[in-house]
Amino acid sequence: MTPTQEPPSVPPLLCQEHSIRTADSGEIDRFVAEVYAMMEPALIRQRFVDPQFRITLALHEAVINAWQHGNEKDRNKAVTVRWRVKEDLVLEVMDEGKGFDFRATSDPRADENVCRPCGRGIAIISYLADHVSWQDQGRHLTASFGKTPPHGKES
Repeated sequence: MTPTQEPPSVPPLLCQEHSIRTADSGEIDRFVAEVYAMMEPALIRQRFVDPQFRITLALHEAVINAWQHGNEKDRNKAVTVRWRVKEDLVLEVMDEGKGFDFRATSDPRADENVCRPCGRGIAIISYLADHVSWQDQGRHLTASFGKTPPHGKES
């Protein structure tokens, strides 16, 4: 690089936070769609490979779990989504519930759980994300997503 050349432009770190308080699952669906629509330009700019399916699905599962199981559908409690994009997407979902022991979740593929109508959200998020962790006694989920699906997983 010669002294007169500009350094390559690096997209700025994009970070946003959004919250919802509701007792209506339809509002959750709209909220997730709106949050994804806000993050999609940054994902495209950073050249994420086909992000819509895996990130929307993981985001929806995380928000619906926080709303339904964490906040117990209490309209007075917020579900907060925070996200930032640079080389990867870091997605955080927080609720105001009692928390849970994330180490004690059951495998939805086990025979006794296959016919249960719930219990797949954490497994879906873990499958779609590169890394998943919980803080604050299970009230704060952090999931990171690389530019391509993890471990050769197809979306």
